[in-house]
Amino acid sequence: MTHAASTSPLGPAPVQHLSPGVSREALPLRGRDEIAERLTQTFDDSIRGGVRLTILSGRPGIGKTRLLREALDEADHRGWRSIVAAPDEDSLTTPLGALTNAALSSTPPLLDAEALAPVLIGSHPQYWITRLLNDAIEIAAKDTAVLVVVDDLQWLDAGSLGALSALVRTTFGMPVNWLLATRPGTHQAAHGRLLDQARGTGQLIEVPPLSEGAIDEIGTDVLGHPAGPTLSHALAGTEGNPLLALELLYGLEDEQLITVVDGSADVIDDRLPRGFGASSRRRLAALSRPALRLAQVGSLFGRHFSLSAALSVIGTPPGAAASAVEELIDNDIVADEGDELVFRHDTIREAASETLTPSLRKVLGREVVERRLDDGTPAAVVASELLRLAEPGDPSSIDLLISAARELASTDAHTAATLISRAASLAPANARCAAEIVELLPTLWAGGRGDEVASVGEKFSSALRGDERARVDLAVARLLTESSFEDAIRTCERALQIPGVAASTRVELLAVRTLNYANKADWVGLRASIAEGRAEADDDRDRVALATLDACESVLTFYESRFDDALALQRDALRRIADSGARASLWLPEGLWMAFMHNSMGECRRALAEVDAGLADARRAHSVIAEAYWMMLRARVLYDLGVLDEARAQSEAVLDLASELQLGDFANATAGIVLFRIALHIGDVALLEQTRPLVSALADGVGLTRTGRWNLAVEALESGRFSEALGWCDLALASFEEATPSMTTPADFLDDVMLTEICIGARDTASIVRIERVVTERAAANRSNRFVGAVSSAVHGLVARSETELVEAATVFRAGERPLVLAHVLEVLASVTVEDRAAVEALEEALALYETAGATRDASRVLRSLRSRGVHRRLKSVAAGAHGLSRREQQVAEVLLTGATTKQISDALLLSPHTVVTHIRHIFAKLGVNTRNEVIEILGS
Repeated sequence: MTHAASTSPLGPAPVQHLSPGVSREALPLRGRDEIAERLTQTFDDSIRGGVRLTILSGRPGIGKTRLLREALDEADHRGWRSIVAAPDEDSLTTPLGALTNAALSSTPPLLDAEALAPVLIGSHPQYWITRLLNDAIEIAAKDTAVLVVVDDLQWLDAGSLGALSALVRTTFGMPVNWLLATRPGTHQAAHGRLLDQARGTGQLIEVPPLSEGAIDEIGTDVLGHPAGPTLSHALAGTEGNPLLALELLYGLEDEQLITVVDGSADVIDDRLPRGFGASSRRRLAALSRPALRLAQVGSLFGRHFSLSAALSVIGTPPGAAASAVEELIDNDIVADEGDELVFRHDTIREAASETLTPSLRKVLGREVVERRLDDGTPAAVVASELLRLAEPGDPSSIDLLISAARELASTDAHTAATLISRAASLAPANARCAAEIVELLPTLWAGGRGDEVASVGEKFSSALRGDERARVDLAVARLLTESSFEDAIRTCERALQIPGVAASTRVELLAVRTLNYANKADWVGLRASIAEGRAEADDDRDRVALATLDACESVLTFYESRFDDALALQRDALRRIADSGARASLWLPEGLWMAFMHNSMGECRRALAEVDAGLADARRAHSVIAEAYWMMLRARVLYDLGVLDEARAQSEAVLDLASELQLGDFANATAGIVLFRIALHIGDVALLEQTRPLVSALADGVGLTRTGRWNLAVEALESGRFSEALGWCDLALASFEEATPSMTTPADFLDDVMLTEICIGARDTASIVRIERVVTERAAANRSNRFVGAVSSAVHGLVARSETELVEAATVFRAGERPLVLAHVLEVLASVTVEDRAAVEALEEALALYETAGATRDASRVLRSLRSRGVHRRLKSVAAGAHGLSRREQQVAEVLLTGATTKQISDALLLSPHTVVTHIRHIFAKLGVNTRNEVIEILGS
C-alpha cells in the first residue's frame, strides 16, 4: 500500500472528506504494516470474489482515518473508482443522508438527483434507494473495480446501515471492495448487525494503540530528529494514540519548546506542561476567549459549521471575528473549507463542547437549533439536540419533536418512536397537538415501544373526539395483526366501546377484529364477529370491510370442508375490492387467500398462475411489501410442485427481502418453513441448522405456534422418533376436529398422512380413529376434489395396510401436481405390498420422482429399501442442463452472459432482484466460482 499524501480522489463535496485529523504534511504510515497489508489484500480478494467487507474498529484518534486514506490512495494507484461517505453526528437522524450525498457527489455522480428525489419521499425509501445504489454500483463495476469507503460508521442512520448491509450482500461476485471504519461498541441495532456481518462473511480488524517505537518514529518524522529522553517519555504518555502524539509534537513546535542536542530532539529545560498532549482540552485552554467561544458554539453545530451561523449565535460581527478564526486555523483546531469551517477531529470538537457549562450549553444549544431550523435544516437532523433541550409544556419543542418523528418514521422507526415518546411526556393531556401525537401511535408501536401505546393513547384520549380515537385504534390494530392477534382483538374491542364512533369506523374495526380471529384460529369468536360485522355493514359504504368479512368467512368455510362455498365467498371479496377501486394484488393478506386455497386443494399450477399474476401486478405498482407477500406464497407453491431448486431460491430471496423490510413471522411461516422442509428432503445439514431456529421461534411464539411445532414433529418423524414427534403434535391433535388449520397455515392436507404415521408409530389409537373420521368427512363433503379423496384413501390405506386403497390414492396423485406426495404414498405402498415385484416398481417410481425433484435424502432412503429387496441402483443427479443448473438458473445465466446487471436480469425475466441474486449464488456454488466474470468465462466459452 502506498504511503502518499492523504487526499480524497473525489470531488470537493464536504460529505466526501474524511475526518481530517491533526496533520500539517504528509507523513509516513508508522506501525501499521500488518493492517496495511491486510487492506491491500482486500483489493485482490474483492477481484477474486473473496473477502469484500472490512471494518476497522478503534477509539478516536487511533489512526482509522489515515488507514482509509491509504486505501483511497491504493485505489487511485490501481485506477479504481472510489466512493466515500463520512457521516457526522447529524447523520444519525438524517435518513439516508450521508449515503445518498456520497452517491450524488462522487465523480461522476453515482445517482441522479432528479431520479432520487421521488424515491426519498415515497414509501419504503430505504428499499428503493438500495436498489438504485445496487444498480449504479454494478454499472460502475463493469468498467472498473470500485472501492466504497465509510468513515465514522457509528454516525450512520439506521436506514443507511440497513442499505449498506444489503448492498454488501447483493454486490457479491463483482469487483467491489467495502471498507468501513467505526468506533468500538454497538451504537444501534443496525450497527451491531453490520459488525456481525463483517465477523461472519468479512473481517473486523481491531486497530490497536501504536507501539512506543512507532510513536517515536512519528516524533522523528515531525521533528527530523529522534526524540530525547524527556520527549520520549512524554510521547509514551499518549498511550499509543497517534492523534495525541501529533498534538503534542506540533504544540511543542509551535511554542518553540524543542531543542536539538547531539542529534536528538528534546524539550527545552524539561518545560513540558503537565498533561500536554494527553487531550485536546489543553490546546483549547490556550486559546483566547473569543476563539474559544467560537469553537464552543461551532461544536454545537457539528463537525462542519457555517461561520456566519456561529457568529450570529454569539452576536459577533464577521469583521470583529477575523482574529479568532485565524487563531483556530493556526492552532489546528479547525480547517477552512471555503463555505464552512470543519473541526480537525471529532475529539477536538467534543472537547470544545465539553468546556461549556451545562446551563450555557443548554442556552447556546437552543439558539443553535433555532438557527439551523431557520436555515432550512430538517427537524429530524437536530433530533438528538431536541431530545436534550426540549422542556415540558413548550409547544415549539413538542411540535419539533413531532415533525422530526414524522420525517424519520419510514427509515428509522426506533428513533422516531423515541421522539414521539418524548413529545408525549412533555405535552399536557389537553395539548393542541394531542391528535398529532395519537396519530403517530402506530409508529410508536413499530419502533419497539408497544408497551407505551396504551398509556399514551389514554393520556390524550380526552382531547380527541370519539371517532378520532377509534381511527387511531384501528390503525394500531392493523399493525398488531402482523405480530399479536390477541392484542389486535383487544384494541378493536376497546375502540368499539368508545362513544360516538362513526358507523363506517365500527364496521372497519369489526372487520379487523374478524381477521385476527381468523389468524388466531378462534372459530367461535370468528363466527360471532362475522355475524356482527355483516349486521352493521352497508353494501355501498363498507365495500373494503365487507371484502375482509367475506375473505374471513371464506377461511372459516374452507376449514369446515365446504370448498365450493369458500371459493364463492372469496370471489365475492375480490369483486368488492375491485368495485372499491383498490387492487386485489395489493390487498394484504386477504388478497392472497384464493391462491392459497387452490394450492391446498392440490391445484398447484392454477395457484402458481394466480401468484405470478399478483406478483407482476405488485411490481408494476412498485409495492415492495405486496411483492414480498406474493413471493412468500410462491415459495410454498413451488415446493408443493416439487421444484425444490426454485423453491429454495425463492425462499432464500424472500428471507433476504423480509430482513431488509423488517417483516414479521409470516415470512418464516412460509419461506422459512419451505427451506426447513427442503433441508429435510435433501439432507442438507447446514441448511437445517440455519432454518431450525426459525421453526423453533415459531413453535415458542403465539400466533403461529402450531406451524412451528408441527414442523418439528415432521423432523422427528423423518428420524423415526415417534414419541417425540407425537409430543410436538399436541396442539395439532387438540384442534384436529375443529374448523382450523391444525398443522400448517394454510393447511396442507398431506400433513394428515404424516400425522397418521406418527400416531401409528407412537401407538396412539384414539387419535388414529379421529384422523380417519375427519379425512372421510372432508372427502365426502368435496366429492369433486379428487385430491382430498386421495388423501383420505392414503390415510385409510396406511391404517389398514390396505394395498388397494394406497394404489387408489397413488393413481389420483399420479394424475395430479404433487410429485412428493405421490412418492411418499408409493413408499408406503411398497411397505404393505405383498408381491415383491410390485413393491420394487413402486419404489423405483418413487426414486425417479425424488431424483427429478432433487430430494437426495429421500432418494437415498428409497435406494436402501431397494437394496433390502436385492435391487441395486445408483443415485442419479437429474439436472435441467449443463453444470447441474436448473431451468431458471440457466435463464439467469444466459442473461448474465450478456453482461447484464441484476436489475436488467430482473426486468428481462420478471424476477425480483433478490431472487436473481439468490439464483446467481446458486450458479456460483454449482460452477465452483466466486465472480460473475468467471461465470461468463465458463458458460460463454
